[in-house]
Amino acid sequence: MHARSCFRANTAYTDRITAAASIQSAPQSNGRQSMSNILDYLDWRGDLAIDRRAPFCEVDNLILTQLSFIDLVGIADDDRLRRSVTLREAAARYLADPKAHADRLGVLIPNEVVGLLEKAAASRRFGDMRLLRFENTIDEKLQTQFAALCIVIGDGSFYISFRGTDDTLVGWKENFNMGFMDSVPAQLLAAQYTEAAARAIRGKIRIGGHSKGGNLSLYAASHLPRRLQKRIIAVYNNDGPGFGKSITETEGFVAIAPRVLTVVPQSSVVGLLLEHGKVDKIVKSTGDGVWQHDPYTWEVLGDHFILADALTPESLRLEKTLKAWVADMTVEQRRDMVEAIYKVFTANNAKTLTDIASDKLDFLLSLGKMDAKTRDIIFSTGKLLLKEGLRVSQAEKARTKEEKAKKEAQRRAKADAEKAAEAAE
Repeated sequence: MHARSCFRANTAYTDRITAAASIQSAPQSNGRQSMSNILDYLDWRGDLAIDRRAPFCEVDNLILTQLSFIDLVGIADDDRLRRSVTLREAAARYLADPKAHADRLGVLIPNEVVGLLEKAAASRRFGDMRLLRFENTIDEKLQTQFAALCIVIGDGSFYISFRGTDDTLVGWKENFNMGFMDSVPAQLLAAQYTEAAARAIRGKIRIGGHSKGGNLSLYAASHLPRRLQKRIIAVYNNDGPGFGKSITETEGFVAIAPRVLTVVPQSSVVGLLLEHGKVDKIVKSTGDGVWQHDPYTWEVLGDHFILADALTPESLRLEKTLKAWVADMTVEQRRDMVEAIYKVFTANNAKTLTDIASDKLDFLLSLGKMDAKTRDIIFSTGKLLLKEGLRVSQAEKARTKEEKAKKEAQRRAKADAEKAAEAAE
C-alpha cells in the first residue's frame, strides 16, 4: 500500500474512533437509546474489514449472537460450506419476505434485531461473512427450544451462534428445568451441533450466545472432544445463566475456562444464576433493572464495551436471594414448582408469550381456575422466596450498620490519637 493510501486508511480508522468518542460525550437524553450501543457500532466501524488493524472484538461477538434469532430456514440451513450464503444475501432473501417483520419474533426479542440484520448485512465488516448450518428446533414433548447458526468470519475462524430464549413457553420451561436437571435437551443438542460443525468446517472456533445462548456455548465447548476443543480460541458468555457443580467441576469445563469471556450488565440477574464462575467484564447499561439483560442497552465505545466498576447492590442482593431460595428447596420441590407454573401458563393452550400478551383476560381467568395442588405449590414457593428476600435484606442492613459503626470507631480513635499527640507537644 502506498504511503498516501495508508495515511487515508489510518485516518479513516481514527475518524471512526473520534466519531465514537464525540457521540459518547454528547449531551444524552433519558431512556434506552441515550447512550451508544451495537447499532451505533455498526455505523462507526461497519466500513472496517476484520483484519490485523481492526481484529474481531467483543462487540462483534455480541452482534453475531443476535443473528441466530433470525429465522433462516431455507436460506442458510445447508450444512455444506460451498452452499453457504453471505450475510448480505441472507438478509436480502429474508427481508424480501413480507412476513419478515419484527413482530413475528415475539414480545421479548428486541425489535432492533431486524434493523441490526439490515445494518450488518450492508456493512463491509459483516456483509461478506458466510452463513450455514442454521437449525431451529422446538419440541414440546422433549421440552426444548434450540437454534444455532455457523458464521464464517473471514479471518481464519468461524463463530457458532447459539440463540437465547425466544418467545416460546417451552423454551422458558426448559430454562427453569436447568434448576433441577444436570443437563437439558438444548445443551445436549448444542454439544452435538458444535462437534458436527467443528468436524465439517476448518479453522479456529469461536462460540457464543446471549442469555441461554451463552449457557449453551459454555456447555458445548466443555463437552467437545479434547482434539477439537484445542481449536477453540474464545467462548463468549453474554449474560448467560450458569450450571450446577456437576458441570463446572468437569475436566472439560476446567480446560476451557481460560478461554471464556463472561460479560454481564451492572444489574445482571440472569447471568448470576447458578454457578457461573468468574465474571470478566461488567458492562454499563442504559436499561433499568432486569431490562439490562437486553443487549441493545449495553454501552459501547470504539471496539469495546464501556465498563462499570462493580455490580449494583440490587443485583448482588437478588443473586443472594435467588441462590438461597433454590438451595432451600429439594430437587422435587423445584421440579414441582416449574411444572406448576408451566401448567398455569399453558392452561389455555398458549404456546408463546405473545399468545398470552394478546389475550391477557383469558390468562388472568386461568389463574383463578388453578387446582388446589398447583395453587399450594406456587404460593408455598412464593412465600419461601419472600422469606429469603427479607432475610438477605436484614442481613445486609445489619452488615451495613456494623461497617458504619466500625468506621465511626476508627474515626474516633484517630481523632483521640491526634488530640493525645497535640497534648504531648
